[in-house]
Amino acid sequence: MESAIKMDKPICLIENREEGGKSKLVVNPEAIRILSNIYQPVVVVSIVGLYRTGKSYLMNRLAGVQKGFSLGSTIQSNTKGIWMWCVPHPIHMNHVLVLLDTEGLGDVEKGDRINDSKIFTLAVLLSSAMVYNSMGTITQDALDKLKYPFISSYKDEEAMFSRYFPIFIWAVRDFSLELKIGDENLSADDYMENALRLKTPERSSEEKEHNELRNRIRMYFGNRKCFVFCTPTDSNKQLKYLEQLPDNRLEEDFVAQSVLFCNYIFKEAEVKKVDITVDVTGNRLGKLAELYTEAINSSNVACLEEVVVSLAEKENKIAVQEATKLYEERMKTIPLPTETLKDFLDLSTQYEEEAREIFLKRSIKDEDQKFLQEFTENVKKARTEFSLKNEEKSREVCEAFIKTHSADFEKDLAKGTFRRRGGHKNFKKILKAIEQEYNKQNGKGVKAEEVLQKYITSKQAEEIIIIQKDNALTKKKKEEEVENSRKEKEEMERRLKQVEEQREREKLIEEKANLRMTVEQLNQKLEERERKWNEKMDQVAREKERVI
Repeated sequence: MESAIKMDKPICLIENREEGGKSKLVVNPEAIRILSNIYQPVVVVSIVGLYRTGKSYLMNRLAGVQKGFSLGSTIQSNTKGIWMWCVPHPIHMNHVLVLLDTEGLGDVEKGDRINDSKIFTLAVLLSSAMVYNSMGTITQDALDKLKYPFISSYKDEEAMFSRYFPIFIWAVRDFSLELKIGDENLSADDYMENALRLKTPERSSEEKEHNELRNRIRMYFGNRKCFVFCTPTDSNKQLKYLEQLPDNRLEEDFVAQSVLFCNYIFKEAEVKKVDITVDVTGNRLGKLAELYTEAINSSNVACLEEVVVSLAEKENKIAVQEATKLYEERMKTIPLPTETLKDFLDLSTQYEEEAREIFLKRSIKDEDQKFLQEFTENVKKARTEFSLKNEEKSREVCEAFIKTHSADFEKDLAKGTFRRRGGHKNFKKILKAIEQEYNKQNGKGVKAEEVLQKYITSKQAEEIIIIQKDNALTKKKKEEEVENSRKEKEEMERRLKQVEEQREREKLIEEKANLRMTVEQLNQKLEERERKWNEKMDQVAREKERVI
């Protein structure tokens, strides 16, 4: 299913409204509708920082345009809430770049630190890469704003947080200092890491607080990067119209730094994930926006696990529906009747495997396999229904063949043609000929033998009458023929029972094979999740201990 990305300009994703003197975050239904039509994986880049610090300009650069997100040219903050712009990813095919521009922190008109933290929290939780925009230099005040009072988890462990937090890019704007400590030249990353250096040993409460903040930043943002930007232009007048200036009218270093910044994000920002292995599509991002906003509005705390569980419940139901639908649609393509039960079961198994892959790819945190079991039961029920249709179609075809080949025979029976001397021999000869012609027919399906044997058995009562009327037979011979007819019927019933038992064995064997395949596919998914989890934890450990 193709995604339709038709956004000429940004749209408000989460609106910041005033209700009863308090701010409330409200998700924009139109933005959710746009996201619901995006079925590709999304790379979500958000930007946060003080208001009037040029955040929107960087987002426009990422979008590949000069004008899109509103820059404004006065001291009044333009961006309220969180604004969204979805564009095709510039380097990854079949991916969508979702840009989130947030309301500036520290707006004196609002004076609402709680609101700032809510916006900040949502930006963190929704993005796979977060840009933190600050001015001048990395200061303690800028570090202090990287605290998150509105994020919690069931377990107070670093591992829990690392699942949800984005890569962190610190953009230091209007930076005019030399990147040096003493005589040693530093990279921008070194500059940031030096600001995050711990004080050891901790001799005072101030030093303990200093280290606690930096440890939290390291815990939250294991993967981090820093860029420093010079001023875009020396002219204050030009700064007011920055979005209208071409690159050749900006400082050369600023343009080069902007290019490096954009290229890094394009290459390093990954698809937003849920539960380590599950790609977030636009549709899922919309659900996450609704769930996180609801959580923050209701309790001031976004509990990560609760939101993921809620999302998983919704997604797993859809996964069951989509996988079941795929199986049913595939089964409808089978020409009925199949020649053998094995043919039917082989195709059913193939289509079930395809559907199960779809389910396992989409499902999230189905840890007790509740939804996998529901899917399996749906398939079992659907398979039974299609099997019955296959049998019914086979029966219909076979009865039509019987009717065609036995038309003259039935007329003779109705006339009593065989109720005469030598009639029984002729009766058996014609019945045998009907059987031979019937067996030559292709496309009879799984009920071929059953229909034939039932037809032959249905003529037994007439056969006994014919035997009794045949004067060519002695009394003893008539008794023998009647007994032979009875034995033939018993033999037919025995053979039919064997056929049914064999059919049930084949179904059971196939069901066991499907169960093994389900376990194998599930184990593969769990192993992949564990592998990625271990990689993530190794990365967190390396990044946390990183020092210049």
